[in-house]
Amino acid sequence: MAVNFSKDPTAVGFFAPTRFEGDIHDCEIEGEIPSSIKGSFYRTCLDRKYPAMYPNDTPYNADGAVDMIRIANGSADYKSRYVQTERYKAERKARKALFGLYRNPYTSDPSVRNLSHNTANTTPIVHAGRLFSMKEDSPPTAMDPHTLETVGEWTFGGAMDAKTFTAHPKIDPISGDMAGFAYEAKGLATDDLAVYMFGKDGRQTRKWWFKSPVVSMMHDMAFTDKHIILPTTGMTTSKQWLESGKIHWYYDPRMPVHVAIIPRDGDVKDIRWFRGTPQQAMLIHSTNARTEGSKIILDAPVAAGNFHPYFPDLEGHPYDQAARAPTIRRWTFDLNSKKDTWDEEVLFGGVRGSTLVRIDDRYTTRRFRYSYMLTSDASLPWDEKRAGRGGRAAVYRRFDHDTGKTSTFYAGPVNGLAEPQFIPRSKDAPEGDGYLIGASNNFAEMRTDIVIVDAMKMEQGVIARIKMPFRMHTQVHGWWASHAEVPFEV
Repeated sequence: MAVNFSKDPTAVGFFAPTRFEGDIHDCEIEGEIPSSIKGSFYRTCLDRKYPAMYPNDTPYNADGAVDMIRIANGSADYKSRYVQTERYKAERKARKALFGLYRNPYTSDPSVRNLSHNTANTTPIVHAGRLFSMKEDSPPTAMDPHTLETVGEWTFGGAMDAKTFTAHPKIDPISGDMAGFAYEAKGLATDDLAVYMFGKDGRQTRKWWFKSPVVSMMHDMAFTDKHIILPTTGMTTSKQWLESGKIHWYYDPRMPVHVAIIPRDGDVKDIRWFRGTPQQAMLIHSTNARTEGSKIILDAPVAAGNFHPYFPDLEGHPYDQAARAPTIRRWTFDLNSKKDTWDEEVLFGGVRGSTLVRIDDRYTTRRFRYSYMLTSDASLPWDEKRAGRGGRAAVYRRFDHDTGKTSTFYAGPVNGLAEPQFIPRSKDAPEGDGYLIGASNNFAEMRTDIVIVDAMKMEQGVIARIKMPFRMHTQVHGWWASHAEVPFEV
């Protein structure tokens, strides 16, 4: 059967599948890459190899591909490879899609229902010298950090005994320890949670198994030097829902949201649960958290209501774009208080952004000043004739959590941006002194640039542009690994 994407409504225009792997040695560069930048920029991306089995599937059910832009001495090389998951290999052999709706094996071809449905398409991360590409319904997938060759699903020497693992583990920059968790940890629609700690060598040092008050999407977590924070959301599922042939999640506005606070040196009996509402607390990605005395302080972009148009509302309400756009909020949990709720403060005057937020990772777990977010700005020019209808000017916005002020980098009237990563100017540079790196999609020319911006002088624009002669894969998340973390020959 010939490949034909014409019936896939998401496979059009700039974000249609590219279906390629490739290498570029010595990319074309405009401007000058600072000599202090030396490392690897990884991007985990969505790129379907074959058209989806169902037209109402979500784009997040696409095959995973990882891009690497390796930078040293002012030059850059590019490499891209599909993640060779069991799913990818089975469909490549069959020359068609075999796996059904997003995270619902009951809708897959019977020949593959016992194979891993892992797409490894959400987040790249480097820990203990290993590169992983993550998808939260499966174990991490290990890849060679130089060749991008797939090693396979990784269970940390068999120590990780859950069936799933978060796409957003957190790394303590001081100790090198990594925290991660699993929801639906014993399989589809189970209420089991598992939380793990791994040392800087990648070996498991602690784990907790316990029950969640609800079956819920728990996409991200937060981490302090003393606590782990796990928020549920208003997204839920059930075995009956999945067996009826539906996409994995639906939004239930009546289901309460819970946040678990886990002492890093405690036991299951020491876990404290706090409670909110999904109208109040749709936290998809966290910014950063810290412990101050008896209080845990979490900053994060938080939305209200259903955040995803592909996940239905249980009560039939239409998708609300305004509800999806989050505001940056500060949640304070007081462990000395007997109440089971948290205090909330809306920051930066309630400005709306996205959930794609990053910080200077050297400040993870402790007090920080700056965060960086992909946002849009309707007040800036957008060239509809060249770039298409429905677009909005994309910016990287820096939030100063001390002063409440913001700064922006504007990508231009025909460009969209992907999530940025922060690169310190040096390992000892003050917080925020460094660069943002990210993909800038030129919709007029149907190609992508990797842009580098001075994080302290964002308004001055691009200082270096790595020019790609094609449109790159659609990025979900990225990761910057310094040369010290992943050494390579120049």
